[in-house]
Amino acid sequence: MRDRLFFHALLLLVVCGSLGPAVSAEDNCAPSGDLSFVCGPTSVEDLVIVPGTHWLIGSGMMEGRTPGKLHLINAVNKTWEVLYPGPAAHNVPDRINFPSCPGSPDPSAFGAHGIAISGDGGKKSVILAVNHGREAIEVFHLDASGAKPVISWVGCVSMGETNFGNSVAFLPDGGFVATKFYDTKAPGGVASIFAGGTTGGVTEWHPKTGLKTLPGTDVAGANGIEVSGNGKFIYVAAWGSQELVRYSRGTGPLRKDVVKLGFCPDNLRWTADRKLIIAGQNTVPGVSDRGFPKFKGWTVVKLDPDTLKFTQVAKDDGSSPFQNVSAAVELDSTLWLGVYAGNRVAYRRSR
Repeated sequence: MRDRLFFHALLLLVVCGSLGPAVSAEDNCAPSGDLSFVCGPTSVEDLVIVPGTHWLIGSGMMEGRTPGKLHLINAVNKTWEVLYPGPAAHNVPDRINFPSCPGSPDPSAFGAHGIAISGDGGKKSVILAVNHGREAIEVFHLDASGAKPVISWVGCVSMGETNFGNSVAFLPDGGFVATKFYDTKAPGGVASIFAGGTTGGVTEWHPKTGLKTLPGTDVAGANGIEVSGNGKFIYVAAWGSQELVRYSRGTGPLRKDVVKLGFCPDNLRWTADRKLIIAGQNTVPGVSDRGFPKFKGWTVVKLDPDTLKFTQVAKDDGSSPFQNVSAAVELDSTLWLGVYAGNRVAYRRSR
C-alpha cells in the first residue's frame, strides 16, 4: 500500500513537475508582487471556507513518502495549524451510515486531494476529502461553535483501488459526486490525460444506492467539480482538454455544454455571488521531457454558471516565485490561492 501510494504521488509530480519551482522551507515568507503568504502548510491542493466564519480548510497532498494533512487556516490572523490528523482530532465511526468502511484512515498513508464542505452559515458542517491512502472519500464532522473548529472523522466510501480520484462535491439530496482523474490500470496511465482521449468522469454516491458511474461524463482528466444549488447541473474541469463542462442532471440522459478556457483548469469553487471561480495552470508551446505539455504560470477566472461566460481574475506569466496554483477561493474581499506542491498559500485583495 505504501509503495503504491508513493508511486501515485510521484506520478502527480511527474505530470505537473514543469509548472515551476516549489518554495522551500528555507525561503523567506516576504510578499512577492501583490501576493502575501501564509508559510508552512504543505501541498494545499484545494481550499474551502468554513461557512459563516473566518476559517479556511486546506487539503494536503502527500509529498513523496511524507503523509498529507488537512490544514486549518485563520484568514484574519494569517496563521495555520494541522487540523487532521492532529491532537484535537477524533475518530468517531458512524457504522450505521458507513457500514462498509473498514476503519479510520492510516495517518502514515493519508493524502488529502480534493475537499468539499457542507453548510450555509451554521456552526456544524460535513467535510469530504479524497484520500489517496486508500482511494476513498473520507467523511468528517466539523464543529465550529467554539474558539476554533474541531474535526471528527466518521466514515468513508471506498472508490476502488484503480480509481485515482481528484475532487468531490455535495449533492443537495444527501449524496455526493466525485471525479475520476484516471484509471491506474488503464493503458497509458496518467500520460493518457494529454493524449487526446478520455480518462475518467463522474461518480455519484447515495447512502441507500451506493456508487454509480454517470454515463456520458468521460473527459480528459476529470479534475475539479461543483454542483448547482438546486442539483440540476454538475460542473467539471476537464484538465487535459482545457475545458469546463456543464452537465444537466435529472431523470433523462445527461446533456452537456463545453467552454474552452485556454488553460488547464484545476479546482472549482462557488463565490458569494454564485459565480464559479476556477484556478489552473497555463501551457506554453512545446512538450516537456516527460512527454507532457510545458506549463508556465497560472490563471484564475470567474465563470457565470448560466451564460458560461468568464472573466479573468488573476494571471501569472510564470515570472512569480509562486507557482503550482491549483485552487482559489474568495473570503471577505480577499483572494486565497492554494498549490498542489509547495509549503505556502497566498492571498491578495480581490479586484
